[in-house]
Formats: sequence, structure tokens, C-alpha cells
Amino acid sequence: MELFEFSKFIAAIYRQSKHDFKCEIAELDVQATQSDLLIFIYDHPALTQQQIAQAMVVDPSLLARDLRVLAAKGWVQRAAHSQDRRAKVITLTTAGQQLARRLKEIMTKWWSELFVQHPEINSQVFGRQLELVRQALVVADHD
Repeated sequence: MELFEFSKFIAAIYRQSKHDFKCEIAELDVQATQSDLLIFIYDHPALTQQQIAQAMVVDPSLLARDLRVLAAKGWVQRAAHSQDRRAKVITLTTAGQQLARRLKEIMTKWWSELFVQHPEINSQVFGRQLELVRQALVVADHD
């Protein structure tokens, strides 16, 4: 296998999972990219907007737009940072936490079904390898 094909496979996996996920969450009135954001905030509470943008590798202006939408829907709150009033700390409301938990359930079900249908894929090894790649990219980005 050619190394350049990794990007092709990763992109295809991402697109397929997002396509299927969008179908599953259609009734929840949240876009797939916003669902990623809600889950990230749920898993990493009380980060600043800048920290979220860096960790998720998203454009800060696009993040700000999504946060405004999520705040208008009553799912996130933005508050001034206690030490830097210019920075905004992002937290989920109770409704946002409930939605994030539901989104995680749906996503977990998708991946669980994939691994059940394809026992030749070891989810533990696959997950660990992806984690190692992500960690390597974070380290490389800070060098």
C-alpha cells in the first residue's frame, strides 16, 4: 500500500461516518460539525474559545460562528475568563450536556456496529494507532 493512500482512507472514513451520523441526528436540530463541537466541550469543559480552536484544529472565526448558533439554541454559554476578560470560557448548559451525551451515544453506536459487523478490525488497536497519529501531529505542530 502506498503511504499517500492513508489520507484517502482517512478522508473516506470521516465522510462516511459524518454522512451516516447526519442521518441519525437529523431530528436533533444540530449540524454534524456542531455536534463535534458539543462533544468536544463536553469532554473538555471550561476551555477558552482559543484553546478549543487550537485543540480541534478549526478556524477561530468558524468556531465563533458555531458557538453563536449553539448559544442561541441554549446549548453553550460563553463567559469572560477570570484572569483575561478578553478570553471567553465555553461551557455547556444542562440542555447542552444532555444533547452531547445523546450525540456520544449515537456516535458510539455507529462505531460499535461497525466493529461488530467487521470483527477483523481490532477496535483497541485501531483506536490506539489513531491516538498515536494524533499525538504525533500535535507534537509536530508545536515544534
